[in-house]
Amino acid sequence: MILAKKVRSSLLFILLLCIICSEVAAEEIHIGILDWRTLEDFEQHWLPSLQSLEKEMPAHRIVLHPMTLNELNKGVADNQLDFLITNPGHYVALSSEYRVAPLAQLQHLKAGLPLNHVGSVVLTHQGRQDLNEFTDLKGLTIGAVSPESFGGYQLMLDTLHLRYSDIKSWDIHWNFTGFPMDQLVEKLLNDEFDAIVLRSCLAEVLALEGSVDLSSLRLIGTQAIDTYPCMISSAVYPGWPLLRTAKVNDTLARQVLAALMKSDSILIDQDVMYWQPPVSYQSVYEVFERLRIGPFAAFPHNPIMHWLIMHRHWFYGAFALLILLVLHNIRAEYLVRKRTQELEWSQQCQREAEQIALHHQDELRHASRFTLMGELAAGLAHELNQPLTAIANYARGSVRHLQRQDQDLLARRTQLVEASEQIANQADQAAAVIRNIRTFLKKDTGEYNWLAIVPLVENALLFCQTRIKQAQIKPQLQCDDHLPDIFSHRIHLLQILANLITNALDAMVDVDVDQRELCLSIHQDKANNRLIIQVADRGKGIDAAIEKHLFEPFMTTRKEGMGLGLSLSRSLAEALGGQLILKNRSTGGAMAELTLPIQPLLQE
Repeated sequence: MILAKKVRSSLLFILLLCIICSEVAAEEIHIGILDWRTLEDFEQHWLPSLQSLEKEMPAHRIVLHPMTLNELNKGVADNQLDFLITNPGHYVALSSEYRVAPLAQLQHLKAGLPLNHVGSVVLTHQGRQDLNEFTDLKGLTIGAVSPESFGGYQLMLDTLHLRYSDIKSWDIHWNFTGFPMDQLVEKLLNDEFDAIVLRSCLAEVLALEGSVDLSSLRLIGTQAIDTYPCMISSAVYPGWPLLRTAKVNDTLARQVLAALMKSDSILIDQDVMYWQPPVSYQSVYEVFERLRIGPFAAFPHNPIMHWLIMHRHWFYGAFALLILLVLHNIRAEYLVRKRTQELEWSQQCQREAEQIALHHQDELRHASRFTLMGELAAGLAHELNQPLTAIANYARGSVRHLQRQDQDLLARRTQLVEASEQIANQADQAAAVIRNIRTFLKKDTGEYNWLAIVPLVENALLFCQTRIKQAQIKPQLQCDDHLPDIFSHRIHLLQILANLITNALDAMVDVDVDQRELCLSIHQDKANNRLIIQVADRGKGIDAAIEKHLFEPFMTTRKEGMGLGLSLSRSLAEALGGQLILKNRSTGGAMAELTLPIQPLLQE
C-alpha cells in the first residue's frame, strides 16, 4: 500500500511538472493593434482573425495589445512588440524610423461595407444647408481625431491641397479630439463642430450598430468611385497591414505568414475577416510626399524647390530622353551616310524600272491596236475595195468614151469630167481610210490636244463600220447640244472607243438581228466639268460570275479573244484622268460608261 501511494505521488508530481514546464516554455507573440474606436470587446473582435496562429503554432501564445498611435510607436521603439496591425499611413510613418515590413494585409467586410480600404469623408449636420462643397469650409471649425490620423485628417488635407492651391488662406480651425473616432459624430450632432472628418464607412457602421441615423448627416465634397458603397470625399487607399518588427527573426516571420495564409475567412455576426498578401503602398507614400510628413518631412518647403522635387521624375525622364535623342542623332547621321548611296542606287534602279515599265506599256498598247486592226481587217478590206472598184469602173468608162471616134466626144465632155471627179473622190476616200489606219497604228507621241468629241466618236464608228454592217445594225448617236472640246490624247481615245464598240458587237452575235441595238450617247456633266460617253448594246448582259473579273488581263469569253481590250481600255481611261465602268441595263444588255475630264491636270 505504501509503495502504491509513493508511485501515485511520483506520477502526479511528474504530470504537474510537465504542465508547469509547458506553460513556462510557451513563447509569447505580442501583437499591438491600433484601437481607433476603443472597442469594449477588443479581443473578441480581433482574436478570431488570428486564431490560425495559435492553431498552426501551438508552442506560442498570442497576446493582443490595444494601443493608440503613440503607444504603438513606443512599443516598437522599446522592442516590446513582435508584430503590429495599424493603418497604412502609420506604417509609412514608422518605416522612416524603424525596421518594419508588411507581411500580410487584412481584408475586412462588415455587412458588405469594405473596411479593408481606407478613405476619408467630410460630414456635416443635415441642417447645415450652407455647406455643400469644400470651399464652403473656409473659416469654419472642423473636428478630427489627430494630425497623425491617416484615414481622416491626412487624407482630407491631401485632397484639399490637390484641388485648391490657396488652401492655406482658408483659415480652417482644426479641432483634434483624439481616439475614439466615434465621438466626433456625437460632437457634430451637438453642434460643437461645423463639420467633421471621419474614416470612410465609419458612419455606415455606426448606423448598422444603431448609434447614429444617417439621415441626420450630409456629405461634403462627393468623390465618385464606382462600386464603392460608402460615403467618400477622398481617394481610396489600401487597407491595414500586419507589420513585422526588427525583433522578429526570419523563422518566426515565415511561420506567422504561413499560418495566416492557411487561415480561412472568419465570419462573426456581420463581419468577414481574412488575410492576403500585401499590396503596394506606393500611393500612401505619395500622399506623405505631397504633405511633407513622415519620411518626407525633411524635404524643403521652398515653393520652387517643392515644385522641382515633386516633379523630379519628369526631369529624370527628360534627361534620359535627351541622352536618347543625342544617341539617336549620332546613329541617324551614321545611317544617313551609310544609306545615302544605297538610296541613290535604289532610286536609279527605280527610275530605270519605271522607264522599262512605260516602254512595255507603250508596246502593249501598240500591240493591242494591231490586234484590234487584225479583227477589223476584213472590214477594212471591204472599205478599200469599194472605192477602188468604183475608180476602176469610172476609169474604164472614161477610156471607152475616149476611144470612140465620133463627133459626140465633145458633147460627152461633161460626163467625162464628172467621171474624173468621181475617180478623184473615190481615191481620196481610199487614201483617208489608209491614212486613218496609219494614224491608228503608229506609236504614241504622247501629245495632248483639244479635240472635238463628236467627230472622234464618228471616226471610231468608221473604223468599225464593216463589223456594224455585218451585224446589220444601224448605230444611234445621241449628243447634247454645244458640247465642249476636251484636252486629251486622240489615239488613246480612239482605241478605247473602238474596243468598246467591238465588245458591244461581239455581245450581240447570238441575238436575233431585229433585236440588236447599238446606242452611243455623249453628255456633259457641268457640275464636275466632265464628259460622259456611253456605249450600250442589247446583248445578254454581264454574267454575275465574271462581273468582278471583267477588267483583269486575259479575261475573255471569246475563244479567239486575247482578253486585253477592257484591261487596256480602263488603264488608258485612268491615264487620261477618267474612269471606265461596265454595268447591266435595266432594259437588257450592257452599257460601258467612259467618263473623261474636259481639262485634266496633265495640261499645264
